[in-house]
Order: sequence, then C-alpha cells, then structure tokens
Amino acid sequence: MKKIFYLILILCLSIDIILAQECTIYIPNTVGTELHYEMTNQKGKVIGSYSQKLLSIKNKGGETIYSMLQTTMDENSKDKVILSDTITFRCKGNEFYIDMDQYLNQKQMEAFQNMEVKVTTDELMYPPNLKPGQSLKDGSITISIEGGVMNMNMTTNIVNRKVEALENIDTPAGNFKCYKLSEEVQSKTGFVNVTMRNVMWISKDIGTIRSESYNKKGKLTGITQLVKIVK
Repeated sequence: MKKIFYLILILCLSIDIILAQECTIYIPNTVGTELHYEMTNQKGKVIGSYSQKLLSIKNKGGETIYSMLQTTMDENSKDKVILSDTITFRCKGNEFYIDMDQYLNQKQMEAFQNMEVKVTTDELMYPPNLKPGQSLKDGSITISIEGGVMNMNMTTNIVNRKVEALENIDTPAGNFKCYKLSEEVQSKTGFVNVTMRNVMWISKDIGTIRSESYNKKGKLTGITQLVKIVK
C-alpha cells in the first residue's frame, strides 16, 4: 500500500514539474544575470542606457514570481543612476505574464507622490509555443490620481499584439534566435492621445534583444538593443 502511495506521489510531483517546464519565459532564468541595453535615436545617436538584473525567483500561491531590478543611467554619465525600480514577471500554469508597471513613466509619477494614486493593470501574457501569425492578448494600465482640485486619469493600452516571424538577429551581445513581435501602444492623459507602434525581438530565457519604436505616421523614433550579458 505504501509503495502505491509513493508511486502516486512521485507521479504527481512529476506532473507538477512538467507543467512548470511548459511555461516559456522571456527573461533570464538564473539569479544574478544582468542585461545591459543601449538606447539610440533614429539617427543612431546614443541617448541613454539601462540594465536589468534578475534578483530572485520565488514560488507563491502556485505561481513562479521573478523580480528584476531595472536601473536607468544618465545619458551623459554612465556612472550616474537616474532611476532604479523593481519590475516583476510571473508564470502561472503554462502562461508567462509581464507586469504592466514597466510602462509607467516613473519620473512623471514622482510628481504625484503626495496624492492618492490607484493603479489598475491587465498584464501582458505570452502563451507557450509562440508561432508566426499568432495574435496575443491585449494589455493595459490605468492610473487614477486624486489630489483635491486636480483629478487625472492616465491610460495605456497595448493592442494589436502579433507574432510576426521567427528569425535570427545580431547585436553587440551576440546572435540570437528570436520571435519578432509587433504591438500598438495607445496612451491617453486627460484629453491628450498618443499612438505609437513597437516592433521587438525576444529570445527564450533572455528577454528583449532589440526593439524599435515608430510614431503614428510610421517614422522610426528610437531603437533599444541588448549590448552585453553579465552572468
């Protein structure tokens, strides 16, 4: 009887491990790994840099939570930190989720630190086994700010997400096999609406390798690419 119990227990544990492995992540899978990025304008001039470091991997409530420290550097001094913030990612079942908080303008949010701020998000989700031509679910983040006579709502919607292709791409950090994705970013602050389009290349167990931003007229406005990986 005990043997049967242990066999069932081992089988259940094996199923849990298999299910966990089905979640494909698009960030580093080793704590301590650092990704270093460089941002340029449409003419190729460097306008800034930032890094992401995987701080921890924790299991909580049936989910796997990944915490990364994102550090943005001064464009004129690579030793001067402008902003440092922790962003989170998670695996639930076989789906990978990205915290929409990373779409917040943290410098802008500092102006509202003495006000009542409510943040509502609908995370970006990546299913397992991405395929060219596949459409992905939308994501959104809404910030409601109440400050006496000044009340404001800011909303960002990530829509029309699509897997465009599977291709290799080169950056100073190396050659990577990536999924090419496209998305439309619709931002609204009060009566001001801004629409832009992003194209990005993401790689399994690493993350974003390169991204390009375009305005609503289709003109390239900026490029971000991975320049170094530190393990």
